[in-house]
Amino acid sequence: MGQAVEITCPKCKKIFVANPHMLGSGMDFHCPFCDLYFPEKDSPKIRK
Repeated sequence: MGQAVEITCPKCKKIFVANPHMLGSGMDFHCPFCDLYFPEKDSPKIRK
């Protein structure tokens, strides 16, 4: 089974999963629920 991290969207507050390699990469996360693109620092919670 692969690894994943749980990301909380700063806009809609819903949780989605992302590849852990995205952490610290400088790439924006994309919320599949509200279509927001945001940097890692804007997420209110990241669960590893």
